[in-house]
Amino acid sequence: MIRLARRWHRRLMIIVGAQFLIWAMTGLYMVSMDIHFIHGEALTDKPKAQLEPAEAKYSINELLTRFDDARDVTLVHRFGQPHYQFVRTSSERRQWLVNGVTGEVAMPIDRAQAKAIARDALVRALPIESLTLHSEKGPMELSSRHLPAWQVRFDAFDAPTLYISQDTGEVVTRRHAFWRLFDWMWRFHIMDYDDGANVANGFLMVMALLGVLSALAGAVLTVYRVFRAQGQAL
Repeated sequence: MIRLARRWHRRLMIIVGAQFLIWAMTGLYMVSMDIHFIHGEALTDKPKAQLEPAEAKYSINELLTRFDDARDVTLVHRFGQPHYQFVRTSSERRQWLVNGVTGEVAMPIDRAQAKAIARDALVRALPIESLTLHSEKGPMELSSRHLPAWQVRFDAFDAPTLYISQDTGEVVTRRHAFWRLFDWMWRFHIMDYDDGANVANGFLMVMALLGVLSALAGAVLTVYRVFRAQGQAL
């Protein structure tokens, strides 16, 4: 039995040893990074303009009478004026923006507006490297629920990127190089090399099982050596 345990322990450790090292390295990176930093909160950590309901001359009652299917109505600050941001259940356009002073429906954010919003939102003063509109399909780092959105990438070593909703002008996602590395670390950690969403994939289950078997074999060898050493001492 001891020979069998030693043989299987050696074989299993050859298989799972590299993955143990990957788990240790990726886990170390993830726990050592501030999650708020990874989420990119520091990229746009600016004081927000205070909004008073009285600033909205176009009342909420007028808005709801005009858009009776409006849901999740929020008063936000856009382009120096109060705006109502909401969802319409009967419209293909998911998010709507209505001027809180004039009652005008805001047009989709254009290229120039996206640039201005991104520059105003970013804490650092950086040149814009690229500006891309994603309408139907965006990069993996952007959730499809935020489409259509402008991708504004800035020229810096950590490639800070802001995603701005074309419908509302809201900064919906913040990304940078350290987040992208964190994302890959997570994928290697859970062994889901596609999108990092499946924490119960077959690769992880098999490797975890092999790890447990290897640990049990090692435990058998350890107990055997301890008792053998005690017997020889006596």
